[in-house]
Amino acid sequence: MRNSMMSLLIPFLAFAMSCQEQPSDAPQAPLTDPADLKIEQIDLTTVKLTWEDKAEGEIAYRIFRRGEGDPFSIDPIDKIGADASSYIFEDLKTGSSYHFGVQAVAEDITLHSAIKYHPIYKVLDREGLAGIENDSRAAAPSDLKAEQTGNTEAVITWKDNATGESGYNIYMRETSASTFGEPVATLGADVQSYTASKLTALGSYVFGVQAAGATMLQDSKVETVELTLIDLAKVPQVTQIKSSYAYIAVSYKIQKISSSNAEHGICLSESGAPDVKGIKVPGPAISSNLEVLQVVPAAYLESGKEYQMSVYIKDGEEYIYSAPQGVRLESEPEAVSLTWTKQDYADAEGVEIYKTTSKLNGRNFNAWYAIADPSVVDFRVMYPEAVGATKSIKAQAEAAGDCLALINGGIFGKYNIGVIITEGKMTQQWHGEIEGCHWATDNQLYQLTRPIIGVDESGKAGAYWVGVPQQGTFYYYDRPQPNVVGQAKYPLVSATSPAPAVDWKPYFAISCGPMLVYDGRLTADNSMVDEKHYYTNYECWDESGVYSGRPDRSAVGVTEDGKIVLFICDGRIDASQGATISELGNIMKALGCRYAMNLDGGGSTGMWVNGAGMINYMDGSWRAVKSTLGFFKK
Repeated sequence: MRNSMMSLLIPFLAFAMSCQEQPSDAPQAPLTDPADLKIEQIDLTTVKLTWEDKAEGEIAYRIFRRGEGDPFSIDPIDKIGADASSYIFEDLKTGSSYHFGVQAVAEDITLHSAIKYHPIYKVLDREGLAGIENDSRAAAPSDLKAEQTGNTEAVITWKDNATGESGYNIYMRETSASTFGEPVATLGADVQSYTASKLTALGSYVFGVQAAGATMLQDSKVETVELTLIDLAKVPQVTQIKSSYAYIAVSYKIQKISSSNAEHGICLSESGAPDVKGIKVPGPAISSNLEVLQVVPAAYLESGKEYQMSVYIKDGEEYIYSAPQGVRLESEPEAVSLTWTKQDYADAEGVEIYKTTSKLNGRNFNAWYAIADPSVVDFRVMYPEAVGATKSIKAQAEAAGDCLALINGGIFGKYNIGVIITEGKMTQQWHGEIEGCHWATDNQLYQLTRPIIGVDESGKAGAYWVGVPQQGTFYYYDRPQPNVVGQAKYPLVSATSPAPAVDWKPYFAISCGPMLVYDGRLTADNSMVDEKHYYTNYECWDESGVYSGRPDRSAVGVTEDGKIVLFICDGRIDASQGATISELGNIMKALGCRYAMNLDGGGSTGMWVNGAGMINYMDGSWRAVKSTLGFFKK
């Protein structure tokens, strides 16, 4: 019995000993987490989640989706097979945000991987989806424009850049909305316009246009354009545009305004739609349904450059613009070619005198000019101060004692018309002509700016327009107030009108007009509004004496390098038949003047030179004048 018991125990002990000699299996590690999670949105309600399958021995993948506000711990929404690396989420809500997650699953729950979530993703709307870079996308439209064609209608146009597109999707939303909804229209391929109707009057909209591909991911970017509807009865109506090298003239009508003489005028831009933030030219006084003629002087523009022009009016706080139209200054006339001979006047040291007898446009012509550097010789203006007093050019030159060359000055009556500055002060008695008022030939009182040329105390030359709204107040501008005689009148000038005032302190200066050349551009011509009035007569001169005919002429100019030019020509005699105002500007520019201004002419025209006396051909009949300007010894 004992032996039999031992025979049974020995195998059991041997088995037990063998179990003690061989260690048990180590615990299994959890599955490796999915990695490199990425989202690809396929359409407005569908996204694709992809990941890198890092697990080995998994039996499946569980899929999670958690929306905004959902608890952190949620049940999976789906379970897919092992070795998967992507999943499609459908029926999502556009504009909503989600966490999308994935987990590798084992037989033993303790061996599952962690749930890995993609960072929160907001499902894109159409604009956002179309903004995703994709080489297979159709080419987007360009040059979108929206034009209001009725109080509740607009036309959207674009350039078709796509090839092989299935059509065009049109979107529309109010400006206050953040996203587009479904397309409001689907058009055929190669279409380039759409009419939006039944809009809300005075509403503000954003329109979108998209070239459609075979799938949403092949649709182009949605290009947009914004339009705020206006009351079309308030839009200025342009009726005529006329241009020359010296101006652009625009006739327009304001049909419906809510205030008397609302802010209005013309604005221009070198590119894009013009607005008041660009080149702004304020207009004259208006009333409803009055057609206005407004001139834009060449001083605002560059010769040969194309501009977009609109008429604007401010209604309340809103600016309303007419449709842009292309405008440009015409080409300037061919430069005058005259042969000038230097004259020998030894007693006029520092001053060069030239003469020509070349024909001007086929006519006999005698002219002279003196040129000097105001840093080498003094430039001065002289004015006999007694009311109504005049003296000959010769008498004024000889009385000075140090004069080198002298010509007649400004147009005058009882007073010199305009501003005279000597030694930094206005020297003539105050009156309306100084103030900038003028009774034009139609007996209408106009508020003016006048061209003025002079030097500061250092001798540096300058050229501007001067406005004098009240006694003792002088404003200088680089733009004129562009009055047109017989048309609507402008208000009194100010520190900001017709342009922001320029800081200039003339020491000797004289005003007259018109300005002939400004910043290298011809600024006056002989073109007429009607049988009586001229477009560029901004100072409302008696047009029969200044603009018409070919009388004796006088002018003063400033060259690019700051020298001063004094010019005269004889007229109304067989030997010299004078110059028109247009020809005078062209001559001054040809002499190198960057700026030039017309002076008094006719019988006042004369030039005195030290040691020679009067040198032009008036046979001793020169008229006594109110003012003179010239060169003097330093």
